[in-house]
Amino acid sequence: MKKTLLAIATGMAVSASASAADMFIDLGTNSFDAGRFIGVPDANSSTATFQQFGFNQIVATSVYDFSDGSPLGAFYDTNIPSELAFANVPAAGIALNGITPVYLILPNCALGQCDIDGLSPLVPPLGTDNEGFLQTWDLQIEYHFDGTLTPGGPVYTGGTFNVFFNDLTLANADFLALTGTLTGSTLQIANLDLFFDITFAVDNFLWIDNGSGTFLDAADVIAAGGTPTLALDTNVDPPIPTADQLLLVVDDGGNPNVIRQTELDGSITGQIPEPGMLALMGLGLLGLGLSRRKAV
Repeated sequence: MKKTLLAIATGMAVSASASAADMFIDLGTNSFDAGRFIGVPDANSSTATFQQFGFNQIVATSVYDFSDGSPLGAFYDTNIPSELAFANVPAAGIALNGITPVYLILPNCALGQCDIDGLSPLVPPLGTDNEGFLQTWDLQIEYHFDGTLTPGGPVYTGGTFNVFFNDLTLANADFLALTGTLTGSTLQIANLDLFFDITFAVDNFLWIDNGSGTFLDAADVIAAGGTPTLALDTNVDPPIPTADQLLLVVDDGGNPNVIRQTELDGSITGQIPEPGMLALMGLGLLGLGLSRRKAV
């Protein structure tokens, strides 16, 4: 009985993590609602439900340790200005193949190179209940991810990202909305998935369906000891950077690195464990404890 309960609980955990949950964002006020530009704002401060955060042309900078003459080994991805400056980005030069010019840039957030630009399937900026998304506010991403480049591609081992609420109408009204901690990655051909635990969420901002039709505030779930999760789906082609993509740069610490920049498109989905799954896992652990007592 013990093994059956644990096996079912484990299977449910895998199933829950593989599916995307409905989400919505509550702004706390409908003063952001873009409906005021085309009519009367709606009566609430929340977006309609959506299944994915979408992003397009996010500038991704990968910095590979080249101290042994190979990009294989430790690397990190970042769009943090201070880290890019330390790595001596922007820069221009000839790639490792000795022929191809390579140009590196600092991401221009004002031009959308570090923002979430879709709440799929809501259609920005008008036509659906998106509470003014991309008209009066948007979401900006700051990240640092660590990993190891293997002969089979990148393996991500840690790091964090921050999502900031960006008020497009008022200065000094921005705030940190979410923080995610990277827990792992998978790579299939050129498809890259990154997995995160949400470790911080501003109160009453992001709401996620727990699988039973009940939306829970991510901040409340964290406060209660739970772990909302996010999964980022994108493509890295090719997974192993080629010599014509890499520029050799010495950072401010005197370390030789090779740098590749790409533009990424993709989506981010959210998940909260189903109540039934949590209860079943609890029963499985209880059964395990009882069986141990009998064995003693």
